[in-house]
Amino acid sequence: MTIRLAGQGDSGHAVRMPQQFSMLVSGLALAAALATGFDQRAEAQYATSPSSPLAISATATDDVQPKVVDAPDGGKYISFLSGSGYDIRLTRLNADGTSAWSGGSVLVEDRALSSTTDYGLSSDALGNAYLCFDSGASIKLVSIDSTGAVRWTRTVGSGSVGRTTVASDGAAWACFIEGSATRVQRYTADGTATLGTGVLLSETGASMFSADIQPSIGGAVIVSCVRYTTFTGAKILRAHRVNADGTKPWAAIGTSVFTTGSLQFGNFPSFIPDGAGGAYFSWYATSPLQSFVQRVNDAGAVQYGTSGIAVTTTTTGAERVSPSIALGGDGRLYCFWSQHTPNSSIYGVYGQCFAKGARVWGNNGAAVEPLATTYSRSFATAARVGAGVACFYDDSPSAVQDNIECAGMAADGTVSWRSDVANNSGVKYRLATASDAAGGAVLVWQGGVSTGASDVFAGRIAEDGTIGPPPAGNPADLDGDGTVGAPDLSLLLGNWGDAGVGDIDNDGTVGAADLALLLAAWMS
Repeated sequence: MTIRLAGQGDSGHAVRMPQQFSMLVSGLALAAALATGFDQRAEAQYATSPSSPLAISATATDDVQPKVVDAPDGGKYISFLSGSGYDIRLTRLNADGTSAWSGGSVLVEDRALSSTTDYGLSSDALGNAYLCFDSGASIKLVSIDSTGAVRWTRTVGSGSVGRTTVASDGAAWACFIEGSATRVQRYTADGTATLGTGVLLSETGASMFSADIQPSIGGAVIVSCVRYTTFTGAKILRAHRVNADGTKPWAAIGTSVFTTGSLQFGNFPSFIPDGAGGAYFSWYATSPLQSFVQRVNDAGAVQYGTSGIAVTTTTTGAERVSPSIALGGDGRLYCFWSQHTPNSSIYGVYGQCFAKGARVWGNNGAAVEPLATTYSRSFATAARVGAGVACFYDDSPSAVQDNIECAGMAADGTVSWRSDVANNSGVKYRLATASDAAGGAVLVWQGGVSTGASDVFAGRIAEDGTIGPPPAGNPADLDGDGTVGAPDLSLLLGNWGDAGVGDIDNDGTVGAADLALLLAAWMS
């Protein structure tokens, strides 16, 4: 059966439809679609008021350690730990913050743990999510599709603190701490391990504990590790590149990100890819407490000296800790940190811009939130918004009340706008963010009326500082060209019976109801 669907041109666009679809485009189906319209259920979405942020999980037990990555159709996957045994759970939000899954979050693994460690969350271009976590003494990597169903589960090895990323070729990677070393494994789309027993990152006489894993180019990944020789000795960062075939083109013991100073005990800083096969790192050292940045290129060579660049030229008179970095649309590196005057109640949040390793925002950086007497200011978190950057942070007037703020930063280091993101009752911490396709950023955090009863929340901020969902688009405009027409119908029919593209009603399958909704929105 072939139907000719009139577009904005003069002759329309012919689309061949399988015979089983002929009844679906009858007048009855079209009339039903026009009468029904899109699903108008009142669902929770990203809040427009800071007093009532979107609750992702609020249970009688602790809901903790949220993470956020991209999901299909401009949405987000959010993972967290919940329940008496800190179970692994995952939810998927649509672009506006509404739940894409009718049951809310899905249980990935029912655990029986009395404490937590870090874990990993990533996603691929096909819309699948990956979680890597402790399962007793084992490390598991679980792949979940866009409907919330488990695609496969693999035991990566025996150890602790699983982490994951997806490489440029679509392969999923996992790493974890094994003894005094780090083991790395690569998995194809169907869950096949490709590196035998995995690649070991180690150094004789030293511990090499994985801190983060991020994609490089050519299907490779970069793994950062905290390296030290004695429990009380200096702890530095090493960076390793592992190619898709398991080879390690950099130094066997990795590239030293810095050689002078030490990380604080228990600190495992994250890093970001530089887009050219290398990576940008940020960390804070002890004695004194100061923040630094470094770039390692695709050949494993440090670019900012042997120990990186301090965020300010002055390393006395203030403690600068917990840096967070993001790349702006201008290609420059932006770093934000929490600042404190020692032995005082004076706190602030500051930032620095780096252009090819040179400080742009002056010797002392730019004030995101100037130093002032308060209970605390912490958790500075960098975010890409549109072509620019913003900084989320926690402004705490007391021990039992935290307010999440966000400041948009202009290229000259001035604050373009400042917005309240969440000022509901209780403490707020463990902030994590991810940019979205609409030019904004989604933030997740845990908090509650006390640290012993945490819930997980999310919020979204736009490029102009407005909080709430992005402007409503037409969910039937599958190709994003601004009009619902023949190309959208072709996309829907091409994915008939599957999940993902064309699943307009978000029920997990492209079917008759989605076709009816698309026809109802024809040419809108």
